[in-house]
Amino acid sequence: MDVSQAWCGPLAAWTSAWIAGTVSLDEAVDAVTGGSPHRLAVAGPQPELAGLDGAGLAEALVHWRRSGQAVRAVLPAPGDVRGLPPLPPVTAAATQAGQAAVGGGLAVVPEVVDHGAGAQPVVLWRVWAVPAAAPDHLSVADAQHELAEAVRETAGALTAAEVAGSSAGAAAGLTAARRAGDAPNLPRGFPPRAVALVSQAERLQAVLDLALLDPVGGAVDRAGVAARTAALRPLVTAVRRARAAGYNALTE
Repeated sequence: MDVSQAWCGPLAAWTSAWIAGTVSLDEAVDAVTGGSPHRLAVAGPQPELAGLDGAGLAEALVHWRRSGQAVRAVLPAPGDVRGLPPLPPVTAAATQAGQAAVGGGLAVVPEVVDHGAGAQPVVLWRVWAVPAAAPDHLSVADAQHELAEAVRETAGALTAAEVAGSSAGAAAGLTAARRAGDAPNLPRGFPPRAVALVSQAERLQAVLDLALLDPVGGAVDRAGVAARTAALRPLVTAVRRARAAGYNALTE
């Protein structure tokens, strides 16, 4: 599964804003899709969802609004599937993609389908009818605290292990990564504290993504690489949970 963009956070935020009446349906859909082709694709035989198969993303938003239940972004990782419904195909797909949107008896997971040279890739949203899942409640304030603690812990661990550097040529990438949170994809009127959290988390996520492309960093041997990976782990988790908490702020 090739998912090159985080759609589920903005999808949850904009859907919640539409349900609250602060944006229109067209605004919400356009904000998530950016005008590119997005289609629903019912996963497997689910007759109760037949009307959604092949429909536009707007139909998922309409379904969620009719359900009267909150829609939440879930950003799972191997070993941490909090917030996902207890349905193995959904858990597997969402964990592989690193994202899902869940609510009102419906779960969706994005997948990019490339139809070949010259054709515009299409984002298919795999759809499942799901039982209720226990939400992974995390307030913006708690997520901010966890993130600040993780930043301090990671910085200290990297310094102690003497692997806090980066490879030659990484400076330009870091400069770009630090701008990643300058304009978060959130609806107008979103809680300012949540906007600040999403901005910080997306910026840190971009830095972490860059670190994954530079697995050695300041390490000089295998032990150093392992120490660097271990030092980054708490920050990876805190950033992931902060992004979810920020995008889900309207549901808390």
